[in-house]
Amino acid sequence: MLDWRPILQIKKAMHPDGYWQIKVEKGKTFGEGTEYRTFNTTHWVLGYLAEYGLTRKEQFINLAGNRYLNLQKDDGDYFQHLSCLYGLNLHTFAKLGFGPDPRIQKTIGMVVSSIRHDRGYLCDMHEGKRRKGRPVKSCFRGTLKVLFGLAEYPSTWAHPSVKALVDYFLNRELLFKGGHPDELVLHNARALVFPFTCREGLLDVLYPLLKMGYGSHPKCNRAWELFESKRLPDGRFPLDWHPTNRYLKPGIKGEANKWITFYAYLLYKLNTCIKNVLC
Repeated sequence: MLDWRPILQIKKAMHPDGYWQIKVEKGKTFGEGTEYRTFNTTHWVLGYLAEYGLTRKEQFINLAGNRYLNLQKDDGDYFQHLSCLYGLNLHTFAKLGFGPDPRIQKTIGMVVSSIRHDRGYLCDMHEGKRRKGRPVKSCFRGTLKVLFGLAEYPSTWAHPSVKALVDYFLNRELLFKGGHPDELVLHNARALVFPFTCREGLLDVLYPLLKMGYGSHPKCNRAWELFESKRLPDGRFPLDWHPTNRYLKPGIKGEANKWITFYAYLLYKLNTCIKNVLC
């Protein structure tokens, strides 16, 4: 696995201190810190390595993971309380083997203690703003990534904040507007997306809820129907969208895709386990 070309490329591009950097506009560089930019900096590359099935047992991942976590803020945040960022970090670092780490547990503590009045999450740049005289609603994308992250930590599932977070999605049948139940919250919520990013997608909401045991809940039915409608005649599933990046190129948009198909059948397995009370 470590001799596989994509992994060799990632290792070669890593700075000796344990981060991935890229130049952007006006000669600026990102990646040394936790700034949330491009799909080629440290936060994202660690996520790709997790999807490739590698863990902190590999020395270069342990170095990069620890370096990134050491940049954590005192309250467990990483950058401007971006819920999509810390939600994805929870997912990534669990898969890399850092789940029990005190720094990750600090982030979990921050997450469960900072859920908003509407059972969702919002970043610093929008917190405190008002729209039509009312506080800005939570960010659907960011809230979705928090759910996606916490699904990797079963010890949190019974916490009142996590149950409220689950209700945030069940109350809207996962993907639909509360006041307009026939409309998707966001058009891209119907897409099959890989690798997982700040963008919303069908897998991002079905995977955590099934893993947490809600696959048979009637409020999941419409999302399931939408998911099933994506299946191709040969049983595989297509890739609707992927981020442009250097390190994980999942395939061609619109065509049957091995990554999406893998996660799709993982959903079927999770749902079967739930129905048979085997998990």
